[in-house]
Amino acid sequence: MEERDFGVLLLTHGELAKGYESALKLALNMEESQLDILCLKEGEGLDEFGDRIEAVLDEKYRDECVVILLDLPGGTPANIALRFMSESRKLIAGINLVIALEVMIEKLNHTLWEDLNLDRIVEDGKNSIVYYNRLVKKG
Repeated sequence: MEERDFGVLLLTHGELAKGYESALKLALNMEESQLDILCLKEGEGLDEFGDRIEAVLDEKYRDECVVILLDLPGGTPANIALRFMSESRKLIAGINLVIALEVMIEKLNHTLWEDLNLDRIVEDGKNSIVYYNRLVKKG
């Protein structure tokens, strides 16, 4: 089996992907070229957004593996992205910054696709949510 790196594509409603990109660049000192983003624009048609996703996948990831990070399970970007899911295209919906950071750290560390543990990353993302009012009780 051929060992290979992977790419990362972030799909969100509105400008949220740009915010994630900005935070990732700040936290990881990374270049824009290491992450692809697509934002579903207000009023954009579903077919048009699907065509933009397909264009990026065909242009950059035709023969490459890619993790597709999605903002909202059941949301338009996730629903459209589902049609592109395959063994070489893994989708994670409901992401938070912890998940995005961990996926990008794995990419920047040149973790091989075959060694990428997305189950652990998703669990880390779930476990990173803290309700401080419940955790820190004032006397």
